[in-house]
Amino acid sequence: MAKKPQIPKPEPRKSISREEWEALGVSLFGKNPRQWKFKCPACGYVASIEDYLRVGAPEGAFAFSCVGRWMKEARDAFTGKGEGPCNYSGGGLFSINPVQIQGRARPIFDFARDDAKQETEKKPIP
Repeated sequence: MAKKPQIPKPEPRKSISREEWEALGVSLFGKNPRQWKFKCPACGYVASIEDYLRVGAPEGAFAFSCVGRWMKEARDAFTGKGEGPCNYSGGGLFSINPVQIQGRARPIFDFARDDAKQETEKKPIP
């Protein structure tokens, strides 16, 4: 019998203004947005905008889909099979992105915090 997918329980979606969101990014990571880090809500992988650029992800994917979608090998978002970042997409059937910037249509990932899994240390982006 096939194993049922493990769908992560979504956090309540937070609504924040663009100004508040940008100020939070600067306070956590500095003025260079390429250094801002986001946590995938499906697998916990932490990736910066620089990581997304390095793997060739399109701009619309930053903090919306896991960086693993653009890597040769990715963990399955809902079964957990595989290693590294997963193949989760915020535009799929299950939208578990926890942050809604006011005036923006699509919700995004939250910033990585000190308690975020630092998976990047285990398998860095090439």
